[in-house]
Amino acid sequence: DISNFMGSYSGNIDHVVNEKRRIGGRNSASSFKRPRSSRFITPISTNRQSSAGVPKLPPTQITSCRTKLSAYYPFQHKRKTWKEYFGGPPCFNCLAEHIIDEVKLMDAKGAERWVNNHYKWIVWKLASLERCYPTKAAGKFLTVANVLDELKYRYDREVNNGHRSAIKKILEGNALPSLMMVLCISAIYSHPDVHKLEAVGTDENENSIKNKSLLAAKRNMPAHIELTDGWYALEASLDVALSEQLQKRKLFIGQKLRIWGASLCGWTGPVSFHEASGTVKLMVHVNGSYRARWDDPLGFCKHVGPPLAFKCIKASGGRVPRTLVGVARIYPVLYKERLPDGSSIVRSERMERKALQLYHQRVSKIAEDIMSEQDENCASTDDSEEGAKICKMLEQAAEPEVMMAGLTSEQMISFSSYQAKQKEARQNEVAKKVENALEVAGLSSRDVTPFLKVRVTGLAHKISATKTINKEGLITIWNPTEKQKADLVEGQVYIATGLLPSAHCTNILYLHARGSSTMWKPLASAQAADFQPFFTPRKAVELSLIGEVPLASEFDIAGVVLHVGDVYLCSNQKRQWLFLTDGSKFISASQSTDQDDCLLAVSFSCSSASDDGAFFSYALSGNTVGWFQ
Repeated sequence: DISNFMGSYSGNIDHVVNEKRRIGGRNSASSFKRPRSSRFITPISTNRQSSAGVPKLPPTQITSCRTKLSAYYPFQHKRKTWKEYFGGPPCFNCLAEHIIDEVKLMDAKGAERWVNNHYKWIVWKLASLERCYPTKAAGKFLTVANVLDELKYRYDREVNNGHRSAIKKILEGNALPSLMMVLCISAIYSHPDVHKLEAVGTDENENSIKNKSLLAAKRNMPAHIELTDGWYALEASLDVALSEQLQKRKLFIGQKLRIWGASLCGWTGPVSFHEASGTVKLMVHVNGSYRARWDDPLGFCKHVGPPLAFKCIKASGGRVPRTLVGVARIYPVLYKERLPDGSSIVRSERMERKALQLYHQRVSKIAEDIMSEQDENCASTDDSEEGAKICKMLEQAAEPEVMMAGLTSEQMISFSSYQAKQKEARQNEVAKKVENALEVAGLSSRDVTPFLKVRVTGLAHKISATKTINKEGLITIWNPTEKQKADLVEGQVYIATGLLPSAHCTNILYLHARGSSTMWKPLASAQAADFQPFFTPRKAVELSLIGEVPLASEFDIAGVVLHVGDVYLCSNQKRQWLFLTDGSKFISASQSTDQDDCLLAVSFSCSSASDDGAFFSYALSGNTVGWFQ
């Protein structure tokens, strides 16, 4: 028991000190003298209470100036020696089966780890309470009794009852590091001083270019800190944005952080806390890091925190665990195919159907050609079998039907078995030839991924004092689920999880998501009413009013195709022009003599490697068509 161990340990110290005072003489006694200006006061007094408010029993007084710490010394009875108690020397060859592996493999180095680890967190916590609350603490927290009580409490919880902290569960593989948890900064490791490097980089000398490159490299170097859950600690690597916050001293020792969506680096399997030191790191990103309240308990969070404001998302800040967006526009599903040469092509749903149909036609043509060339009499099986002999006799017979009628049941079984083997051999050979031919022709498989683009915007609260322009974003959902295709509605507010921003630094924030790993939860109407309106419904625009549409904006139009232009090549792209009208000039109430003809010219383009099926035929002229963004 750890309490007995610590009690006997402190009693042995008192025994050694008293013995040295008794027999050590003048020199030994002088080594234990203290300066007259300082006086040793034991941290335990008779009327002292523990941090939990439980009164301590008055210890037995040894002398008038010292307090007894151990209940075992001085001994009431004579102690037995090792030989008297055990009867003989130790035996290491026959270890009992009931002894656990931790006891079998225990050594001095391993024995100190548990106590050392928890001792430092206990002392740091109690000392911090003494510093932060000097009046209320009044020296009652950081005492030997409280430290021992905390050690025994942790031993009972972790060893006897099997309770584990957040970091221990993560290291042992029983909890995901992406779960929301509150951790405390316990140490800040060395980090390059960017301000000094900037001063060096401004000097105009021959090494200025080298200094600038060194400065850029230092800026991208992640900072490393230590995070603790109060029980164990883990080294953490910060991204660029958090490293800048560390340089600005906005991150400091003792600060609590609410971390969400973190990941492990260097973790290959369950490890203990001392094995993970220096090898396993927690990757922390700014989009998943928040300031926690001073009184938030350390460890996993029981409740999900508020979503990150869309305007606060950093382009290179890692995955966004949760954010609030309003859907402004949902675009049709597109298909991206990666070609064997490494390039890619994006097609609409109509173009993808044509490309898939053409692919199946080419595959069928190759397979049919190979099957027609295949010899019906495949000689891949053993001709010495009885079935093979019967097959050859039937081929040479003038009346095979009569010969078949005269076969016995055993001969019919042999013949049927031989035919099945022949058929399987032909199919395998044909399949292998078709596979080789498709691989040569570049038609072995198609790497096509559907994706859905959603234009979103950030939200502003109605009671917000500042009026700012809502930040816009474009989310690409790869492999969207059927539920997402059906449930996403324009004008609805959603809580989106699992978005990954790209590194583009523009006014529009580009994000990516996977259909299976992204959740879109619609916000209740009552909650959505608290935000300012963001959605303008789509409407068709007449060509006579096309001048009112802002440049580079989106609009919907339907009209009659008047002319379909020829396909031509320009800058390694195939292009085609279409001209259409909607007749708004004639149905408009205002008749102006100088009004131009209401014509709209639409240019279509695609890569030169694509087929002409992506364009329109001349037969489209005279038909009514519509384009919807």
